[in-house]
Amino acid sequence: MDAVELFDADSTAIVTPELMRQKVVALQDELLQMPQADIVTTHTFLPGVYERKITVPPWTVLTGAAHKTGYRVRLEKGTIAVNRDTEVVVLTAPCEFDAKAGEQRAGRVFEDEVVWVDVYDNADNCQDIPTLEDRLYVVPECGLGDTRKQLALTNEIEGEVLWLDG
Repeated sequence: MDAVELFDADSTAIVTPELMRQKVVALQDELLQMPQADIVTTHTFLPGVYERKITVPPWTVLTGAAHKTGYRVRLEKGTIAVNRDTEVVVLTAPCEFDAKAGEQRAGRVFEDEVVWVDVYDNADNCQDIPTLEDRLYVVPECGLGDTRKQLALTNEIEGEVLWLDG
């Protein structure tokens, strides 16, 4: 399966939710073999709410984790092509939409950085990031965002460079 095909506007294949999931996972596997983009993650806690904001550099291709719960997406800046259900759509800030549990996204940023915010219910006001990640995501073996960077740096110190080229 050609992972880049996910963003191919000329593709005529009928895409089912399962095929879209397979394409996102294939793209994720390909991206993990490349140097990683410098995506900045910011965590904000409000009463009953947890917001995870990522700032993504221009021309970045990225994937996220599958979500265990529904949540709200707020695109605050930029333009990104992203999968929703069984299609790829181009979103330009500002916009918001509700996302379903079980979805895993892939995105392609254009010429301006993207600021993307996931907004989650956080009834117990938990502020422990690993606990929140375990609650909210199907965390891939490679970790998420900052955890992935920490793991890569730890492995680099031990003499193995896995996802960052130092």
